[in-house]
Amino acid sequence: MRDHDTTGSDRQSRRQFLKTTGATAALAAGLATVGTAAARGIPTPRLHRDGKWMKDPSDNEVTLRGVNVVDPARAKETTWRRAIPRVVEHATDPERDWYSRVIRLPMQPADIIEDGKGNGARVDPGGFSESKLQTYLDDYVQPVVETTREIGVYLILDYHRHKSQELEYTDPDLHDELMMFWEVVASRYAEEPHVLFEVYNEPISPYYGFRERGASAEVANPDDENAEQTWLDWRAAAQPWVDTIQANAPEAPVLIGSPRWSQWTFWSSIHEFEGENLAYTGHVYGHPGLRPLDEYFGTPAEEVPIFMTEFGYEPDDGETAEYMAGSNEKEGQQFVDFFESHPNVSWQVWCFDHIWAPAMFSKDTGGPDEPWELRSGPLQHGQFFRDYLKETRSDRLPEGDGSTTPGTTPGGDLDPVDGTVPQDLDGDGLHEDLSGDGTLNFPDVNQFFQHTDSAAVQDHPDAYDFDGDGTVDSQDVLALFEMV
Repeated sequence: MRDHDTTGSDRQSRRQFLKTTGATAALAAGLATVGTAAARGIPTPRLHRDGKWMKDPSDNEVTLRGVNVVDPARAKETTWRRAIPRVVEHATDPERDWYSRVIRLPMQPADIIEDGKGNGARVDPGGFSESKLQTYLDDYVQPVVETTREIGVYLILDYHRHKSQELEYTDPDLHDELMMFWEVVASRYAEEPHVLFEVYNEPISPYYGFRERGASAEVANPDDENAEQTWLDWRAAAQPWVDTIQANAPEAPVLIGSPRWSQWTFWSSIHEFEGENLAYTGHVYGHPGLRPLDEYFGTPAEEVPIFMTEFGYEPDDGETAEYMAGSNEKEGQQFVDFFESHPNVSWQVWCFDHIWAPAMFSKDTGGPDEPWELRSGPLQHGQFFRDYLKETRSDRLPEGDGSTTPGTTPGGDLDPVDGTVPQDLDGDGLHEDLSGDGTLNFPDVNQFFQHTDSAAVQDHPDAYDFDGDGTVDSQDVLALFEMV
């Protein structure tokens, strides 16, 4: 299956359409079929925690579903990779059946130090200065923040260490690196309501059972005081990093991992960290030792917000590690069943790439302008989770709060139209974005058509007089249609 990175087709111009179809009557008939077709983006107001849920400013329950991408420095435009802003556009493009509502962006110390070379992701803490970090943010992260803001998709900024089991999360040099990292990153993006912060991707050791042959995540059970102490030790080490984020970005949600590759999520609801708007992460792939998912991740999800910020699997080719092997029928369905039974769990599937495993695409050799091949079939999770993203694309999304993304003008004293305050996208006084998603598209025309005669519209004629004749009627619907 080809999931093309380029779109574009010859479309009949909208003006010609109007000339050939009989104006208002034809438009009305056409809008009946447009319905509420999804736009590329969604409203991205600041989220806050309420019990086990993340909620929007109107207290609607929100679930964020999407994908992981690779480190933005590693993804520099080359003959075999695409820059992350372009990848984000792909992952949110409904014309290619992609409906990611959140993007998780790994920021690897190895890539900050080596400027995209990665060095196997095994680098000692303290290897980059504040100046080096600022340069990395300028060159690679800032374009992603801007792209996700403009499209209308949430962004998780993730401090991404995960390979060295010898590096303990109690290491003093690691502590200093994390304090500096989050002082810089959190303060820089504190005013971006669509940005969430993930403290530490996968702190590994120490944990109860570390270095024991065959040690399993199963030691993190509710009956073992040693396992409980592991969580308490982790909390003591990580609390200052959480505090640093919250001191610099007090309104932003903070996602917190756990020892052994963020697999001890169980304890998060029993011994919470201190702070506001905290959620907890879980990482699981094919891991047979972490089944059933309800026990290890569903138990805490009954009390606290859980983000499954990494999950997936790949075919067992005889060399695949047991913890990575899986199929759509078994592991894929287990994930779907888990998400359906715990609707407050947000999830970000790994990985919207053709190399970082388990990859959702096949590696191409034709260069960045060639189409990526989406992996499909009973043992591939690429198409499986693209289809699930499409299926859940409208479930528990945030609503606009009357504020807008940069470049738009708020509705001021306008009344909500079908629950959303329309936005002025270009500052001309006309509020063409009736759905409040930051773009002008056919759902806006449909919403305007359905509510042209409503008091919310008729009481504010200056905001909707798209044809400039001083009244708001069907001709304004036609004028808005021509603007799409």
